[in-house]
Amino acid sequence: MEKKIRQKIELNATGKAKLAKAFGVTVQNVSQALLFKRNSSQACQIREAALINGGSLVQIIDVTDELKRIVKVLDSKGNVKEIINS
Repeated sequence: MEKKIRQKIELNATGKAKLAKAFGVTVQNVSQALLFKRNSSQACQIREAALINGGSLVQIIDVTDELKRIVKVLDSKGNVKEIINS
């Protein structure tokens, strides 16, 4: 199964507020850039500035698909009554 890898940059609220002021945008805009939801040139600059000012780049690996499995519900004779994808 394929793992989904996402990235984000973690930065405290004070750091986000400073970036918002420096770039003339809202804190929400900074948050969206740090979550890689925005990909404009300004968003890239915000991410670079965040990393320079103490931000941490984090990779998120979604493994929920690997944890899913099929559960078979059996009757008293061992016959499959139902199949549940969990």
